[in-house]
Amino acid sequence: MDSTSPPDTTKAPERPILDTALFALFAFMITWGTGMLIVLSSHANLVNGAHQVQHPIPLPFPIAITLVMIGGFGPFLAATAVTWLRSRRSGLRGLFSQFRRWRVHPVWFVTAFFGPAFLGLVALCVTALFGGATPAHWFTLPRPVLFAAWSVGPWGEELGWRGYAQPQLQKSLGALGASLVVGTIWSLWHYWPVATPAGGSFMELVQAPFLTWWVYELANSVMMAWLYNSTGGSLPIAWAAHVGLSLGQNLVDKHPIPFGTFVLTFCAAATVVALVNGPRNLSRLDASDRSAYRRWKSGRWAL
Repeated sequence: MDSTSPPDTTKAPERPILDTALFALFAFMITWGTGMLIVLSSHANLVNGAHQVQHPIPLPFPIAITLVMIGGFGPFLAATAVTWLRSRRSGLRGLFSQFRRWRVHPVWFVTAFFGPAFLGLVALCVTALFGGATPAHWFTLPRPVLFAAWSVGPWGEELGWRGYAQPQLQKSLGALGASLVVGTIWSLWHYWPVATPAGGSFMELVQAPFLTWWVYELANSVMMAWLYNSTGGSLPIAWAAHVGLSLGQNLVDKHPIPFGTFVLTFCAAATVVALVNGPRNLSRLDASDRSAYRRWKSGRWAL
């Protein structure tokens, strides 16, 4: 900071739970608001599970695609907005500095990218072992267009989920409690179409498909918090873990077991992570390692 610049006195007192609630509200409203326009338009097919209304709004396709992209970046925009409201430029510098934390041990990237596919393979093996239905082809290659989407899309979510909400909530709830809350917000955010007239019903939130999805996302959130905290808040690792989830779902055909062994395997892995690393930090990196801990808290870990 320039020595002639006046001190930043705009930083508000820390209110982690309230700030995270505000973030969640902003994220949902951004995604729901843009999504509502698409659902009511002639391009409702761009939204999973939505059907076209009787008198759709004639929306140009480029505008519809732009709205889809803005909606997908709802958590990113919400985290940016709340950080700006609370701590202005200094807060935004800290938030965005997480993008620079690429220099972590390669084993973390390997784990993030291929861990979900490995767990999917374990689930298929367990299913086969107990005589359950398995696909004719266990492995499939993702379509090339998906790689382009994965290179961009997860950034729109992960700055919000892991980059903002996880570190905010774990100040009060610990890492495990924070990851469970983040997983719940994450799950509900993905189901925003139920709050539109052409995208489903709120009753879906108490039915087996959503409840199973919720448990799956809780397990993913715990493991992603472990990866994020173990690398000192590396957002590229969070992005890699998010890509790994999508990659794993495409590499390993989980179709016969979406509500059974697949979810149970992820839950078992999340339980092991919590037991081995402890619920407070979900990481071996803690205050007992004072040098590493200071680098983490100051934002210089693994740079």
